[in-house]
Amino acid sequence: MNIISGIKSALLLLVCGSCALSALAADAIRGRVRNQTTGRAAAGDEVILLRLQNGMEEEARTRTDAEGGFSLPLLSAEAPRILRVMHQGVNYDQSLNGTSLSGTAPLEIAVFDAVTRIRDLQGTLGIAQVESDGAMLKVTEMYSIANDSVPPVTQSGPHNFEISIAPKATLDSLVVKKGGGVWVNAVPVPIQGQQGRYAVDFPIRPGDTLFKYVYHLPYSGPSTVQLKLPYPIRNFAVMHPPSMSFKPSSAQAFTSPGIAQGLRVEQAVGKPVVRSVPAFEISGIGLAAQIQPASASSAMAPAAAIAPSKPATPASVTLPAAPGPLENRVWVLFSGIAAILSAIAYAVWKRKRAV
Repeated sequence: MNIISGIKSALLLLVCGSCALSALAADAIRGRVRNQTTGRAAAGDEVILLRLQNGMEEEARTRTDAEGGFSLPLLSAEAPRILRVMHQGVNYDQSLNGTSLSGTAPLEIAVFDAVTRIRDLQGTLGIAQVESDGAMLKVTEMYSIANDSVPPVTQSGPHNFEISIAPKATLDSLVVKKGGGVWVNAVPVPIQGQQGRYAVDFPIRPGDTLFKYVYHLPYSGPSTVQLKLPYPIRNFAVMHPPSMSFKPSSAQAFTSPGIAQGLRVEQAVGKPVVRSVPAFEISGIGLAAQIQPASASSAMAPAAAIAPSKPATPASVTLPAAPGPLENRVWVLFSGIAAILSAIAYAVWKRKRAV
């Protein structure tokens, strides 16, 4: 009888021990980091677990082993998190929630070697949205920069992206988004000796990186606008409310395919557009209703200007920007125009083939 009781107790301890080990395994995040540039395991990279609650708080930190593997303790699965891998000074983030926090499947994180410049880097799409309330001209520029490098690498440096605005303009905001990730606030740094020019230290990783910035300047009537580009842009369009008049400096510089999302589209004919967009004159009054806040007066109210003396914030510590309905509508508009311009390009190509 004592032997049977002893066996039962041993079995009970074995089951309890197994449960404890399973629980311990579920309370950890495991994964492997691979360098997609070299095709090898990324050894010695720093891995940080960030908790998205009350901002962004560091919860745990470790380094990858010789096989690129890592394990981080998980205190709870209540709040969403970001897993950040630092490779050659560039952060690679992966959002964690739901099943990715259960600890049941190891994570696979891709990183890339960093270079100072990628040759022939271009943008697939650029849009400048212009609007005015009669006292102020507001310009929103959006660019999708495509990194198609082979082998894949990340461009990393203090001048990855440059912003150029009119000397009298005030830069209001800048947000950046990596492909299907979340918008983050970025801090542009004024370039010394070049009024209206800012450098953005945000890595351009393989795939698409989206930049959107807003600025305003005084407006009292017809104004000539000259836009300078950070990279050659394959498809570029100016969008404005139909109530505003658009007059290009050269009649052959733009074509007007029509209206999209309530805005008139003026497509640049040159492909790609390099260095600068052909100058154009804009006049009249009109607001872009589909992306402005509920109050028309607040839509054109200047946001807090970016202080020139504000220090640069590395991308590794940039906090996620609240996406909100405004940013979501901007991206819907951006994607819609991309489809329209692609359709126009296809129609032109088909017509040329028929001839």
